[in-house]
Amino acid sequence: MSEIKYTFTVDGEVWTKPQLERLEYERNLHMLHQLRRHGVEIKEDGKTLSDDEIDYLTLEKAWEVSIETRLQYKGEKIIELYKDAFKLSDAMWKKLSFSQEKPMRVSHCNMSVTGRSLQEFMGVMKAMQEDDRVGLAAHPEHFICHVSFDDGELLGIEPFGMYGTPTLVKVEVVDISALGAQIQGDKDPSFPMAMAGKAFLADGVTAVNSPYHQFKPTADGFQAKTAVYWPEHTPDEIVHGHSLHLAMEFFRGVELTGK
Repeated sequence: MSEIKYTFTVDGEVWTKPQLERLEYERNLHMLHQLRRHGVEIKEDGKTLSDDEIDYLTLEKAWEVSIETRLQYKGEKIIELYKDAFKLSDAMWKKLSFSQEKPMRVSHCNMSVTGRSLQEFMGVMKAMQEDDRVGLAAHPEHFICHVSFDDGELLGIEPFGMYGTPTLVKVEVVDISALGAQIQGDKDPSFPMAMAGKAFLADGVTAVNSPYHQFKPTADGFQAKTAVYWPEHTPDEIVHGHSLHLAMEFFRGVELTGK
């Protein structure tokens, strides 16, 4: 098995593995405290942890406890737990009023990987959608939400940009031709593969964002340009924060290809 090497560039700045792992650690601790505030019992090896004891978890243990805790709360269970938090995030996105016909802000993360093929990486991306544990291991603030809603489409829950409270969204997978002119103008013809979508609140009407990720294989690995498009007045904290979210998620995806 070849050694994995990679570079993650977030809004033009390179982020290293130790930096991303430290950010993952801090977000895992944040999530455990947040879940505890929502009434969830946080346990390590069967022992219930206080807030102070959560802060004594090591990086490895924080990942373990975070994943095991989030596995217990998914679907309708997590929706009920965060119903008041969704009121705050829903109100924010309705006020920001996303439209691809208006100017948009963009979160950017570019990645270059050697030692793993694009096919192997895409296999992990698929596993994130099908295996709850893999999906939760991809980012500390991912929730599993395999529930039907109206037309049976899959819902997702996460705090965009690591900001505020989680948002409950319905994501439609679409072709780039279904997106606006600004996003289509960012298409790089040297990247033959792409993933695109439209995210809406659970009402199915209020648009939140549009992800557009481009990929190309290389002789010894692959490259990717990942992006998420936001309303023009989205706070800087969300825009830059979600660039880091993308870096963390795709970094962990690359790491999981070696497992």
